[in-house]
Amino acid sequence: MDTRAFRRLIRRRWRSILAGTVIVGVLTLIVDLLQPPVYQASATLLVNQNRGLTAPSYESVLMSQQLTRTYAELLKKRPLYEGVIASLSLTTTPEQLMRNVRVSTIRDTQLIVVSVRDRSPQRAADIANELVRLLREQDRQLLAGAFAGSERGLSVVEPAWPDPAPFSPKIARDVLLGAIFGLLGMFGIAVVREYIDETVKTSDDVARLTHAPVLGVIRGASSAVQRSFAIDDNVPEAYRMLAVRLRTTLHDQRASTLLITSAEPLEDARTVAAYLAAVSARSGQRAILVDGDLRQPMLHSFFDLAGVPGLKEALECAQSLPVYRYLRPTSFAHLMLLPGGEPTANPMILLDSPRLHDLVAELHQHAELVIMVGPALLAVADPLLLAKAADAALLVVRAESTGAAATIAARAMLDQTSIRLAGVVLTGAVDEPLASWSGDPMDVGSSVFRQRLWWGTMGRHALRGASPPTSSASSRTSDA
Repeated sequence: MDTRAFRRLIRRRWRSILAGTVIVGVLTLIVDLLQPPVYQASATLLVNQNRGLTAPSYESVLMSQQLTRTYAELLKKRPLYEGVIASLSLTTTPEQLMRNVRVSTIRDTQLIVVSVRDRSPQRAADIANELVRLLREQDRQLLAGAFAGSERGLSVVEPAWPDPAPFSPKIARDVLLGAIFGLLGMFGIAVVREYIDETVKTSDDVARLTHAPVLGVIRGASSAVQRSFAIDDNVPEAYRMLAVRLRTTLHDQRASTLLITSAEPLEDARTVAAYLAAVSARSGQRAILVDGDLRQPMLHSFFDLAGVPGLKEALECAQSLPVYRYLRPTSFAHLMLLPGGEPTANPMILLDSPRLHDLVAELHQHAELVIMVGPALLAVADPLLLAKAADAALLVVRAESTGAAATIAARAMLDQTSIRLAGVVLTGAVDEPLASWSGDPMDVGSSVFRQRLWWGTMGRHALRGASPPTSSASSRTSDA
């Protein structure tokens, strides 16, 4: 993962990563607070061997270390724990008590450490000291019996004492470790989700998928429907750049018609069309904005205008009234709006009539640029009928929302109907440069990206029972 992909991952998933880290930390804190505190007390013993020798030999040292391990094993035997329970009148079993005792030897020494954990610090110290006392008493009995000739002994280096600080839970440590593991776990989940995510993320992805130039990158554009539309000198520079690039792409035609649509249902297409029309009008170009979504006409709400009558009434009018009767002036000079009119459930009959071409030709008598907004390409066939009356189409793709397979299918649909794709606009982008991708359209990127894209596309269409969309090589180069 390169630096750019890592930054994009953090930017996209930082909320879930942070939330997961906090949740794991809080859960760890709750668990620790619900647990009763456990205290630990430790006693240290020294094993002496051949105490009468002033210069112990190497063999005696080895024997002392072996004897140390022997005493450590004796501390794990049941008789000692039965004696401790009897001496201290404990209400437990030897097995339960043995689970709370840890016996360890310090490497390369003759020291034994007996650690006892209990919910009472005083009882933990008493148990440790009683274990040591019983072991020493047992050792003296052995010295007085069969091993009376041996010179050895056990010395208490440090007796156990009650520690008021609990051994566990250690809240600060546990919460910190929980937060670290939560962070690592959520980051791993984010990486997996990022890898299997097939949505478009950057302008480079859009260019590779559509084999078309990215004419504009709109940072952070909202997909919500705008009810109050306003534009001033502080309009995002990306829209001004889009207008300039679009005129260049259309070869500065005196009169041109542009269809703005999207692969999947996306409100950004209306937003881009409204801003583009307003920017073009402010630059002195006469423009008409046409709401071609006759199923859900909504462009009039951007300008606080009435939506009826509109394009639907103009297309079904038997007397073929002049189109200017349906145009609505907006608050921007040189910009007129042709609303969609009364919503209809089946607008294909109206859009497939010759009247649409005549109406567009008539609109060019009143404007130099006609921008039509159509529904999503993969949702209905309406935008294809609108595109036949346009000079070119502009595809709007939303970063981290539009799927790669949908983008490919939209481009293939335009190619199959011989509709020219002027370019693509990427919305919702963050940390993207204003300059669009300008490389070779045939550069489809790394092999890893191609494999992920191919498998994702094949998998989706296999589930749908359809063949994946493809575009011909000629169509790839014709619109580049």
